[in-house]
Amino acid sequence: MRKLVWGLAALTAGAFGAASAVAEDLDILDPQIAQAFAQVLAEAAEKVEKPQVKISGDIEKSCGVHKEQVGLILVPQKDLKPEEIPEGVETDPGAPMGHLFMSTGFVPVIDGKPVDAAKLRTLTFTGQDGNEQKVNYLALSVRHTDDDVWHLYGYGAEEKPLIDVQIAEGTGPGTLPLAIEVKELEDNTGTAYVTIYDRFQTSFKLNYKPAE
Repeated sequence: MRKLVWGLAALTAGAFGAASAVAEDLDILDPQIAQAFAQVLAEAAEKVEKPQVKISGDIEKSCGVHKEQVGLILVPQKDLKPEEIPEGVETDPGAPMGHLFMSTGFVPVIDGKPVDAAKLRTLTFTGQDGNEQKVNYLALSVRHTDDDVWHLYGYGAEEKPLIDVQIAEGTGPGTLPLAIEVKELEDNTGTAYVTIYDRFQTSFKLNYKPAE
């Protein structure tokens, strides 16, 4: 199997080396590189027929993290504003928040187990080398439920959200309007943090399986 999942080796110097027993955080991706990938990936995501939530990505505000030649890219919904509650938060599927793209080695962990790949939506795009490549994709929305709880939903291939995590107060790396971090990756399991306006935050477990 080819190891250059996104072709990041041609764009980034340095690498983490093999996975070890020591917990590590994924590196923040250079914003220009994140935007370059976001341009291609968001175009593929926005061609999906009958998406659970319709997202229009703001490419210039994209961000990402990486480990060796793999990683995650987060593309916020256009026109998110901290002083405005997005339209649609009170009803399903929630208000659009952004695209989350993950190299195929990364999958969310639900109830202590990596999710079945069939429950994820997989997108195909053409890499810089002209070859087709695949990424796992979650469409993110925010939902305010009747019990006065704010949720981040992550939609995969099924009608109902694959990820449903509560949002609380919290700060991140300062990237606006959304930020993505993956911390404490140990024994191929870490925690993905999504921060909103650098004021609110949620997280979910993430599994990483290196390419063979």
